[in-house]
Amino acid sequence: MDESSLQLVSEIGRHLAQRTRPNKDFIVKSLGKAANALSQIKQSPQPRTAKELQAAKKQEDALKPLSNAVVCGGMLQHADKEVRLVVATCVTELFRLMAPEPPFEDKHLRDVFKLIINLFEDLADTASPFFSKRVKVLEIMAQLKCCVLMLENNCLDLVLEMFNIFFSVVRDEQLLTSAMTSIMINILYDSEEAFQQLLGVVLQNLVKQKGDANFAAENLAASVIKTCAQEDELNLLVCGFLASCIHDRDAMGSALKQYYYEIFSKVFDCAPEMLVSVIPSLIKELSADEVDVQIKAINLVGKLFALQHRVAQNYPLLFMEFLKRFSDKSVDVKISALQCAKVFYLANPCDGTESCDIMTCVEDRLLDSDEQVRKQAVFVACDIFSSNLKLVSSKLLSQATERLRDIKITVRKSALQKLIRVYRDYCKKCYEGSMEISNHFEEIPCKIMRLSYDKDCKEFRFQNLEFVLSDDLFPEDLPIEERTNHWIHMFSLSRFPLEKALDIILVQKRRFQNEMKNYLTMRKKMKEICLEEMQKKIDSMFTKLAAFFPDSHKAEECLHKLNQIKDNSVFNLLEQLLEEQDFTMIGQTMKDKHLVMIGDYEFLRPLFSKCSSNIFGSEHVKCILDYLTNNENGNRNLEDSSANLLLAIVRYFPSMVKGLEKQFLLLLEQKSPVNDKLIEVIAKAGCHMSFNHSDIYPFLRRLCLDGTRRQAKFAGSAIVALRFEQSVFRELYEELIDSLYSERNVPTILQSLGCITQYVSNFETRVEEITSYIFQKIIQMEHLDDGHYVTSLGDTAQCSEFCQLKITTTSFIVVESHPLMLLLIVDVAIATNTTIAAVGIAVDTTLVTAFC
Repeated sequence: MDESSLQLVSEIGRHLAQRTRPNKDFIVKSLGKAANALSQIKQSPQPRTAKELQAAKKQEDALKPLSNAVVCGGMLQHADKEVRLVVATCVTELFRLMAPEPPFEDKHLRDVFKLIINLFEDLADTASPFFSKRVKVLEIMAQLKCCVLMLENNCLDLVLEMFNIFFSVVRDEQLLTSAMTSIMINILYDSEEAFQQLLGVVLQNLVKQKGDANFAAENLAASVIKTCAQEDELNLLVCGFLASCIHDRDAMGSALKQYYYEIFSKVFDCAPEMLVSVIPSLIKELSADEVDVQIKAINLVGKLFALQHRVAQNYPLLFMEFLKRFSDKSVDVKISALQCAKVFYLANPCDGTESCDIMTCVEDRLLDSDEQVRKQAVFVACDIFSSNLKLVSSKLLSQATERLRDIKITVRKSALQKLIRVYRDYCKKCYEGSMEISNHFEEIPCKIMRLSYDKDCKEFRFQNLEFVLSDDLFPEDLPIEERTNHWIHMFSLSRFPLEKALDIILVQKRRFQNEMKNYLTMRKKMKEICLEEMQKKIDSMFTKLAAFFPDSHKAEECLHKLNQIKDNSVFNLLEQLLEEQDFTMIGQTMKDKHLVMIGDYEFLRPLFSKCSSNIFGSEHVKCILDYLTNNENGNRNLEDSSANLLLAIVRYFPSMVKGLEKQFLLLLEQKSPVNDKLIEVIAKAGCHMSFNHSDIYPFLRRLCLDGTRRQAKFAGSAIVALRFEQSVFRELYEELIDSLYSERNVPTILQSLGCITQYVSNFETRVEEITSYIFQKIIQMEHLDDGHYVTSLGDTAQCSEFCQLKITTTSFIVVESHPLMLLLIVDVAIATNTTIAAVGIAVDTTLVTAFC
């Protein structure tokens, strides 16, 4: 087979030599046959015997005509791509069969390699029908290692050209990457003086800048570096070159000087063992005087620590120098160190001492004297929290949250944005079941609410915080039950500042909604009102309404635009939002029905938000009652906070309890510890509730007669709020009078009387009777019998029973209940020569004079 193939190749070579100007078809056809025949011939081993030498000489003679025809017939410079391909195919086959000796004379090798390199350039055309054949040429050249002949023949320019072509045409195909890597490694082995120049081409492609689309070039460079790391000789050469970059940056090419830290980083990515000898030299860079040098060194060292945490352990001096940069005198250096701290911790969240040291540095920077550093420390801390909420340091979280009270507004704003994201992530994790509710995270909204007390920044005023609570604090798809649980836990941590801030937000929301209702009502009566008069009223209303927005001037302009809208559907939606108490329905309305409308009038979005029940809805109230009903753990603190939250909502939106009467009754029957607060809720929202008289009245009556003063106060108010018939008031009134005369639980009875007397029609007929009783039994009383009144005086401390009873008789009951009772006490005080202050009443002198 080899003999016939050799004979065919020899004949083709002679035929080509005989043609002075062969056409393309003849060349392609002839060389195609020759290439096919060459591929059938096996490569002979190195001849050792005379017979083998004779066979090798015979093969060389048979191949000589073809090799001569190729180099002497002008085919190496042919313009046609298909011709160049078949020529290159034959050339590589000749290299294979004649190895290790080249099949061409030295004077022709440059043109031969120029042909092959041009062929490699065509590898960029992966859609070409010749692509697979070109790849085959590449593979053979990689296997034969014949490209090193270019260095031996002073063709360094061709080598550099080939390297650059490889990086420009390579694609994410293992076959291409492997073959090109092999060729470049073989050349690097023999490059000697040209090693740095050739390695520079590789490194330049390792640090391709952003925007370079050919990521395969970076992968090819990484493949070369990895292979170098596995070869001892090349590994030493590359490491020596990288080490020289620290001590003598001029050792690198001018194009790479500015990227040498990026080169270190990339080399560490693909072959970290190469930088082991370089790491100690980086200590000098970290402590350099030039800020730019320090920053680049910090970024490199930080990445080294992140990619292999043992580097920090194995090189403690380097790690300690890195930690010092957190307290560097340069702000930019400290910011860079913080950024690296984030990368380090995200890569090694549980890495013992080193991670703890990094976290301590971040904590310290939260108190840095420079606001930019504090801001960056907040960013880093919050990113660390979000990466793994379960591993959050409570100390770091607490200190990061304290930045909400930073002296600089910019830091407060940044802390607000980042901490809201952390809290949203935390809420999502709790809902998914991967975390439990944590007091440390619940402190975030508590401290956010305290921002409303800052008078120096309009972004933190109540007008803005309303949008934070409604739109930003919770994930949009978080269920009502989960939102309510978080609110309950918030109230258990910081009731007074949180409740005070929430009160202001809710009261402003309620006032805005009432003003908006007035506007919509007046708008419907436009035809009935004088145009000029109506415009004055509208202007006045809009001025009031605009004050509820963060930017009142812009809001007033938008409200005037609203007034010009002719589409009544906008105003119908506003009415619907103002009346709707259902939180879920509000969301659906905003999302599904009027997104197009909001798109047309962007200023409607905040307006719709303020008109809607998007902080609390009736579902929140139901969830609170469900929680109190099903609180199996009996957590008293959370029960109290639930009741406090319920009161905070009902205080301004009492209609949200409508339809929840059965749940109230069930809780009252359970004798819950928060029953007193539930009665207070009924007192505030009773006009919106529909209890059966027989279900609720006996319970309220008992409290009016036998409860504490506080219970009696709210029970009496609840009876009034529930609007029972007049006969109920008269009956209870008579019972209270009888109890008063029997001197049983007097403070409670007086409290109850104070609540209901103004609703009893025949109260005036008994004024003298009650006056006489108070005069004889209380005001003139100098001591109390041992057994009297003890049942209800326990909640007033550090005061004698005699003093307590007088105070109860006046300040807690009479003044706040009925004008005639005020007159009664004034009369009693005058009759007994007792000053108003002595009996605990603080009233205006003119008022007393009027009654007297």
